[in-house]
Amino acid sequence: MEPRANPYAPGAGTKPPALTGRDDEIEAFVVLLERLGQGVAGQSMIVKGLRGVGKTVLLNTFEDFAVERDWIPIFKECEATTSLPALVARHCRRVIDDLKPTARATKRLRGMVARLSTFTVVDPNGFELRFDLGRGEAAPDPLSDDFVDLLLEVGALANERGRGVVFLLDEVQFLHPDEFGPFVVGLHRINQKGLPLTCVAAGLPTLPALAGAAKSYAERLFTYPTIGRLPREAADEALARPAWVRKVRFSKSALDLAYERTLGYPYFVQEYGKYAWNVANGTRIDRPDMERGAELAQHALDDGFFLVRAERATDAERRVMRAMAGLGESPYATGDVVRALGKRSASQLSVQRDALIRKGLVYSPRTGFLDFTVPMFADYLLRRFASSETL
Repeated sequence: MEPRANPYAPGAGTKPPALTGRDDEIEAFVVLLERLGQGVAGQSMIVKGLRGVGKTVLLNTFEDFAVERDWIPIFKECEATTSLPALVARHCRRVIDDLKPTARATKRLRGMVARLSTFTVVDPNGFELRFDLGRGEAAPDPLSDDFVDLLLEVGALANERGRGVVFLLDEVQFLHPDEFGPFVVGLHRINQKGLPLTCVAAGLPTLPALAGAAKSYAERLFTYPTIGRLPREAADEALARPAWVRKVRFSKSALDLAYERTLGYPYFVQEYGKYAWNVANGTRIDRPDMERGAELAQHALDDGFFLVRAERATDAERRVMRAMAGLGESPYATGDVVRALGKRSASQLSVQRDALIRKGLVYSPRTGFLDFTVPMFADYLLRRFASSETL
């Protein structure tokens, strides 16, 4: 069929034509905004899951819902070098500009700014807000009460304007607990006062541990929805609905094969749908079309989605991952990985293990075990490398 009419949209954070299987999370977010808008406290959210399950798509969807409700969304993808206090401070400037402080709010902000050396005071009320956080300049002290005060003032200002502010933070596992901690403190104080400022953080399954390390009460401040592969009905809908809109139908056997190969992981569903569409003819996609499309999709994933991640690792780190893949069902006991590599103790793997975790390629689901952050990555490694010795 005509590739230009192809409805499927595989990509990093790209919203699929049919967002299925996420109704509960979307409803929870809408309820959170509505409660906060009424001055009722609500728990912020930490969305956790593996790569390719649609965490970024969900954040982008939340952003759209926030804009529809006249909230100010702040979307940011975190990196290993991200300073959360500096990030929040920079974006608070834009928020304050959007909210146009009243004379009363200006007076409060001037007092707060006077306590912050990196902030200086011009708007119609005679208030200038400047965040001097360039290279070589100090960010707000992440352990300072002034940082929390800034969040409180922004929340109070939003409340006066009948609006709200939501931080949408992606890849939060890269943040250090010492910096995430004061942000949690600020959210806690804001929640106590019923102010319309909240956060949805997203990242790998280790996020609850990060929040707990930041502050002991974090488990009560956040809800922790996990998103993963789509159930069969939702996966079928993600494939069938966009095609049906274009008067193209999938046979049941084609949908059976698609779910068998993708296991319902949203990114893979989009890839398989894309290639099945391109090889099919007429107004029906049958199993032979899906078989040909699946072969092309697998090559595309191997040469892109999987390869990009494998190349982030050194040869020594890839040997560790290949040894993990060869052990069969995950998660993998560290002791088994040690023996598979012919090592004597786990300490001999500590450098590679820690590097793989920092790079976001593996994580520890529980003490003494490792797993991949990318679905089906073990299968890719087994296809790509005959054994760890070939690396």
